[in-house]
Amino acid sequence: MEIRRTKILATLGPSTDPPGRIDALVAAGMDGGRINCAHGGPDEWRRRAADLRAAAERAGRPLALLFDLAGPKMRLGTAVRPRQVAMGEQVVFSCREPTPAGAVPVAWAEFADAVTLGRSEIVIGDGTPRLSVLATHSDGTVLARCERPGAIGPRKGIFVTYVRTPAASFGEKDFADLEVAVELGADLVALSFVRSGQDVRRLRGALESLGGHARVIAKIEKIEAFDALPEIVDVSDGVMVARGDLGVEAGVARVPLMQKEVIRHGEAAGKLVITATQMLESMISQPEPTRAEAADIANAILDGTSAVMLSAETTVGAYPVEAVAAMAEIAVEAERGAPLSLDVRSPVVSRPEAVMQAAVHLAQQVSAVALIVSTVSGGAARAASKYRPRLRVIALSESEVVRRQLAMEWGIVPAWLPPRGDSVEMHRASMLDRAREVGGLASGDVVVLAYGPPEAGPSETSYLAVREIP
Repeated sequence: MEIRRTKILATLGPSTDPPGRIDALVAAGMDGGRINCAHGGPDEWRRRAADLRAAAERAGRPLALLFDLAGPKMRLGTAVRPRQVAMGEQVVFSCREPTPAGAVPVAWAEFADAVTLGRSEIVIGDGTPRLSVLATHSDGTVLARCERPGAIGPRKGIFVTYVRTPAASFGEKDFADLEVAVELGADLVALSFVRSGQDVRRLRGALESLGGHARVIAKIEKIEAFDALPEIVDVSDGVMVARGDLGVEAGVARVPLMQKEVIRHGEAAGKLVITATQMLESMISQPEPTRAEAADIANAILDGTSAVMLSAETTVGAYPVEAVAAMAEIAVEAERGAPLSLDVRSPVVSRPEAVMQAAVHLAQQVSAVALIVSTVSGGAARAASKYRPRLRVIALSESEVVRRQLAMEWGIVPAWLPPRGDSVEMHRASMLDRAREVGGLASGDVVVLAYGPPEAGPSETSYLAVREIP
């Protein structure tokens, strides 16, 4: 039975609200739902989270819930006069009141202190105009020259690259939104505008203080984040290639190679990687994707992304179900050409990871149809996923939280496992029975089992066995 290994994350919004629509998204291939905290409010988020949980119950499979914290959004002031900024034109920005005559007001008190002379660029809206900083002054004004023309207007977003004194990537609103995420049992929490590993650690500390167990995803959408990628990957549970704001900051031409680099780092570290933004943009208004969009999704999958994400396609688009189905179909085709990442000579960072590396290699050597993993925390299954095996990885866990979190991991089929007793043999039999039920396995199929001793806790998978499905 052919399965899709790359997971699909769909943003929940008005287009997913009609009765039965979310069930159709699940049937089309959705593996998780995203709530974007930049839009709506707690009551709306609660309703959509409940709809997702109910749909998962009806479908009989876990679905992950991701809360995407909005982070700081800098904007021009409300008094900005709409106009075009020409190439080479010099513009004065001001973050103080009253605004000097002829200056463009910025609704960001730290703006003048944040720019780095000779390095920072000021980017407005979706990427233009783009201006280089010429001078900063003690009165809160910044002189800049337009390097790429475009329009300015009131409340347009403003981005500054290489900020010196950035606004906190995790502010008061984000903490309030995180409280809602913990209340609703979010499985993953994504942090916007990450600049360093410290931003991620701050979020993780806040999450722990609230008693949350969500996995932390760092969104890579700042140049500073890309420059600090190894550190950010190290302290995160996963990363998201947020191509929208990344393209605004770095320029559209740089995004493809930056995307590849983020995926490479994340995959090498065995971390979840989500590729997002404008993947099927044309399907907001059209029932079929363009050839370029199909190639874009396929290339992300060939590079090793764990999941691909839909945004406006499923929040306000006219064809949300068709978009999920198209993404699933493209993923299945792309995976046929995806290279196998396993290298038994590659270094491992822990003994449990070494065990799972051996399990994947053993499964391939004996031509097993599946690797069946009994897992407490999900770590063993994620370690197997790191090596991108062509056989399915059936991850069995007693924990509902772990099963939902694993729903976004590449190649993993998460399922419930009854509480284990003291008998290793009975545990193996239970694993085989559950794998047969959820994986569509047939009698005589060769599988590899990975599990721990009866008293095993997290990171204690140490037994491997080759068996046939009875």
